[in-house]
Amino acid sequence: MIESLIISFTLTLFIEISAGAALGVRTKRDFLLIALVNLVTNPLLVQILNTLSYLFNRRPVWYLILILEATVVIVEGLLYRNRLNYKKINPFIFSLILNTISYFGGSFIYEVFTKIS
Repeated sequence: MIESLIISFTLTLFIEISAGAALGVRTKRDFLLIALVNLVTNPLLVQILNTLSYLFNRRPVWYLILILEATVVIVEGLLYRNRLNYKKINPFIFSLILNTISYFGGSFIYEVFTKIS
């Protein structure tokens, strides 16, 4: 389980920092904030999903994943609203964009690598 936490966090960090840069984030402070915000939210989300998968012996249903991801978007949006210097996009929309790219990008990469293995 620790392996999935590390892989998920590393992949999320790479994707969200890259997406932030593509959206115009330029300061080291904002990149660090993106990393720290994900350090708070990503391991908790992955642990909840892993625990649910273990308990029910299957991947959680899509609407539960959607609820958990929406909660992450809101929490991250609140943190970005209070601390992010980047102001080109509303912090909640910024969080939604980063998390959407991260979720689907990570899912795609996971599918590709599991089919190769």
